[in-house]
Amino acid sequence: MDKKAMYKLTYGLFILTAREGDKDNGCIVNTVTQVTTAPNRITVAVNKQNYTHDMIQRTGVFNVSVLTTDSKFDTYRHWGFQSGAEVNKMEEISFQRADNGIVYIAEECNACISAKVISATDLGTHTLFLADVTDAKVLSDTESVT
Repeated sequence: MDKKAMYKLTYGLFILTAREGDKDNGCIVNTVTQVTTAPNRITVAVNKQNYTHDMIQRTGVFNVSVLTTDSKFDTYRHWGFQSGAEVNKMEEISFQRADNGIVYIAEECNACISAKVISATDLGTHTLFLADVTDAKVLSDTESVT
């Protein structure tokens, strides 16, 4: 089997955010998929080593900000190359809050999706969260990054 064939699959890139108590956090993920439209549901696979994973597992809610082709490397470095368990990722960035109280990123993103977990599947290194979409909004017409 040529495992390099898996590199041909395309993915988007997203900022996944959560809130627990007064702590906000987020991370970069590449596996958010709409799985049904009625009811409107998505899945997201999150590495268990991410602090955001544990926050979602405990609270059952999250937001997804869809990154665009205009996003900068510093954005990926900020959300993906450091742990929210060790740093406050909300410092020195611009963000907004959705109706669910969770942060979303409007700059460099074209949509925000809010969701409530209805089930979680253990995938070994990751957890696959299945969630109802509770709100969504388009932020720009800029193309999503893949």
